[in-house]
Amino acid sequence: MNRKQRRADSKSGKPAPRLERDDPVDLHSLGVQAFREGRHGVAAELIARAIALDGQVASFHYNLAIVLKAQARLTEAAASYQRALALKPDYVEAHNNLGNVWKALGEPGQAQASFARALELRPGYGEAHYNLGVLFGEGGDREQAAAHLQTCLAQDPGDTRGVRMLLAHLGLEAAPPRTPEAHLIALYDQRSRSWDSDRSYHGHELVARALRDHAPDRKMDILDAGCGTGLAGALVRGLAQQLDGVDLSPAMLERALGKQIYDRLQRDDMIAFLCAHPDCYDAVISAATLIHFGDLRAVFEAAARALRDGGIFVFTLFFSEAETVDFAAAAHFDLARHGCYEHGAGYVERLAKETGFTTDLLEKVVHERDLNDQPVPGLLAVLRRR
Repeated sequence: MNRKQRRADSKSGKPAPRLERDDPVDLHSLGVQAFREGRHGVAAELIARAIALDGQVASFHYNLAIVLKAQARLTEAAASYQRALALKPDYVEAHNNLGNVWKALGEPGQAQASFARALELRPGYGEAHYNLGVLFGEGGDREQAAAHLQTCLAQDPGDTRGVRMLLAHLGLEAAPPRTPEAHLIALYDQRSRSWDSDRSYHGHELVARALRDHAPDRKMDILDAGCGTGLAGALVRGLAQQLDGVDLSPAMLERALGKQIYDRLQRDDMIAFLCAHPDCYDAVISAATLIHFGDLRAVFEAAARALRDGGIFVFTLFFSEAETVDFAAAAHFDLARHGCYEHGAGYVERLAKETGFTTDLLEKVVHERDLNDQPVPGLLAVLRRR
């Protein structure tokens, strides 16, 4: 079972609702809402019921395909997109999304044809340019990839798709100092729907274990920096006298708020929040958040400011095998596509010393598993403020 299959469906005890009189439009709307809530199985059932009542609505098939892809039912998703296109041949978004399904099924030629058809129907369509850039980039055609990605970036100066990181990965541009905020918000808005059900990710478990191993024998004031949906917070709640969380993503924070784990949650930039709270915390934890920063100096300095004497800073990074590289866009294409950097262990140790920390722990770990179920190496660090 690969990563997509593991994160295909959130568990929920809420069954599909039964209406007094089945109406296809109402069923479809309820299915879309269930999908937004992460209840993919319920969503598929509701939209399928809508199609059984009225199979001539292209958007019904289109949205069912989206749900099926989220469940890793790729062959069925492709068929559903094709049914939508049979009803509406100029459905640009369906051509584009079908291309992504063909790509996931290992059919790059059909994927390219679908993306190209979307561009024929809507010249300049940014999503299709982006997807062709990714497709050519993964295939090693840097020239074609650069052309499509740069066209995409020209339309989107805020870089909501993280194009600059892909260009850096391809060696065509210097990596930005950190992942753009617009890209992170768009990325985690999507990921918030399935984050809690992803069993291939281990960053929160690594950080919680390290905090337990290095914590003082007393309750602590803890900041979860980049708290996401609260996966790490739930594991360290028992160690906390006060547990605060900060994150940039409104969607992730909404999920965390519903769990009632934290004493305080705030939407803010991590560095700004740390700088605004000097000498407030005994521990700062950060699982899979510093992966979106290149140069870590500002982060380390801010953490040192927020920590009390002897306080500990626990975090994860992606590991760089290149001993002479401090940091770079992730070598793994899919990680670079999601705005991730990788860092050298020597860089972390050197920077820790320069910013007032001692290194209690710095070890290579399996941070998560990729789409092919292969281990992705990471670094787990415990730094202590001198």
